[in-house]
Amino acid sequence: MGNPHTVIVNLKNYKESTGQNLIGFLGSLKGIENEKNVRIIMAVSPLDLVNAKKYSSYEIFSQTVDPVPKGAFTGKIPIEGLLEIDVKGSLVNHSENRIGSEKIESIMGISKKLNFETVICVESLEEARRYAPMKPEFIAYEPPELIGGEVSVTTAAPSIIRDVVDACSGSDVKVLVGAGVKNADDANKSIELGAHGVLIASGIVKSHDPLKSLKGIIQGITDSC
Repeated sequence: MGNPHTVIVNLKNYKESTGQNLIGFLGSLKGIENEKNVRIIMAVSPLDLVNAKKYSSYEIFSQTVDPVPKGAFTGKIPIEGLLEIDVKGSLVNHSENRIGSEKIESIMGISKKLNFETVICVESLEEARRYAPMKPEFIAYEPPELIGGEVSVTTAAPSIIRDVVDACSGSDVKVLVGAGVKNADDANKSIELGAHGVLIASGIVKSHDPLKSLKGIIQGITDSC
C-alpha cells in the first residue's frame, strides 16, 4: 500500500481522554504507533497538547486553531505556536466548534505557507464542494445528527459519501468519514465507498477496550485494500 490510509482519533474533551486521564488513555493504545499500512493521528484538546507530545509516540494534531500570527491575540491558538511544539496539523470547523467560511479561508492561507496540515470538517456535500478547492489535506464528512450515535454514516448516507469523494477528487483532497463510525465494518465500508480513512471519537475513547477497538478499525481498513 503506497499511500497509507488514515485514522484520526478525536479525543474531544471526554473525561476518559483528557487532563489527568490523558496519559493513561494514550498508554492504553501503545503497540500500534508504527502501523505501516495506516497513519494514526490523535486529535487532542489544546490543553493537553504538550503532554500528549511528551508521553505519546503517536502523531498529534490539535482539535482547533486560529487564523492569527504570534502576538497580541489573547486566548487564540496560532499555527506558529503549534508548530513550535511539533504539532503539525489540526481539525478545522468541527461540528462542535464551527467557525465559518471566512475564518476557514484565513486558516488555509496561513497553513499553506507554513506547511501545516488541516482537516476541514463538513456537514454536507455543499460544504465539501465549497472547501475542497482550498486544498486541505483532508475533508472529514460528518453529518451532525449522527455524531456520537449508534447509526454509522456509512449506513445512513452511503451515496453522499460517494458524492463527497467525487467532489474532492479533482482537488486531490483525501476524504475521511465520521459520525457513528465504531467498528471494523464501518471502516471497511468507508474505504469501499472511496474514502481515505475515518475520523472517530466515542468508538475508541468510550470503548471498554480502546486498543482492541482501534485495532478493529485498522483491520477493517486493511481488509478493504
